[in-house]
Amino acid sequence: MLCTKQILWRLTFFLMGSALMFQPLATLGEEPAGKVTVDTPAAVWTSGAAKVVSVQPVARDGWYNAFTDLTFWKNFYWLSYRQGTAHHASNSVEVILRSNDLRRWYESKLFESPYGIAKGSATGGGHFCATEDRLYMFFNVRHPIHMFVSWTDDGLLWSDPQLVRLGDSHPYTWRVRHHQGKLYSAISHLGTNMHLLDLVVSDDGVEWKHHARIGDQPPDGLDYFTEESDLHWRPDGELWCVVRTHGAYMYWASPPYTQWQGGVSIQQADGPTICASGETVYLAGGGPSKTIPQPDAISRRSRTTNLYRLTRGGTELIVSFPTGGDASYPGLISTEPGKLMMSFYSDVAYQSGQVKLKHYLQYEYKLTECDIFLTEIELGE
Repeated sequence: MLCTKQILWRLTFFLMGSALMFQPLATLGEEPAGKVTVDTPAAVWTSGAAKVVSVQPVARDGWYNAFTDLTFWKNFYWLSYRQGTAHHASNSVEVILRSNDLRRWYESKLFESPYGIAKGSATGGGHFCATEDRLYMFFNVRHPIHMFVSWTDDGLLWSDPQLVRLGDSHPYTWRVRHHQGKLYSAISHLGTNMHLLDLVVSDDGVEWKHHARIGDQPPDGLDYFTEESDLHWRPDGELWCVVRTHGAYMYWASPPYTQWQGGVSIQQADGPTICASGETVYLAGGGPSKTIPQPDAISRRSRTTNLYRLTRGGTELIVSFPTGGDASYPGLISTEPGKLMMSFYSDVAYQSGQVKLKHYLQYEYKLTECDIFLTEIELGE
């Protein structure tokens, strides 16, 4: 039989082991010691009653993390980003994270190029589309530039990626939105010389049909639209579209969305995303910054993530984050009226010297790393 001393020793050992076993796993963005790094929002420019409550790094791991999206589905928050080695898709994968509290994130899914990495293909940026029963992930691949879609009905098992088709072509759908049982996207026929902006529609996310022409030749003598666009339905049924060109342009239409008006130049919003909170509509995207911590010595260009109040044909800047060598491509959701959560990527922590570079790689686009951030914004409206 064991003596009292042996019993106490074994019990102590068991309790110590149990304590270690049930220590929470380090969340993405934590330093090795387990201390969460919180980037101060003090340098963020705001207007009026808007307030940036927190700016939290979600992924800080030495990769070129970029091109985010954010949604809420089945009682979980879902965040996606492209993890790679350069601004353009290079040795990259699409990462899907999920969280129930916006602080602790699990890696839920990772998408490789369905064409295979041995053929030089890689994933690009991905975006969610949430319906009541299904969560879609649309992501592009390089070599060739095609779109694929995968979906989950339970949040765990994802379908095999399917190649997106529009007749005999393969449209590049930047953002897909769900409305009254249909999926919609605004596309610009990437890789052609048509210079058009069209509204396309799908029942399943795989097979698409042309619905209407939004815009012909871009206004004011511009020579192209991009695929970077977003759609937003108003309570009265009116549909808004914002598309990136040289800056950004806005269009609108009433049901059945076949006759479009607008073509109005608004402030710059690269990779635009639109979200309503309460009765107000907001637009986020890349653009010039109101705050430049120091002259840009890392990249050939500088930009940041901006948040605007959006009205039909107009914008008002209310939040502008510190500039980085490369940044933006946000995701945007409203957790309650008057409050937004926004994901974006930036290298500002390294460029400003706040965080020392861990991996000084000779990247194609610039000499730095990029982090994924999540920020909470109170709108005060």
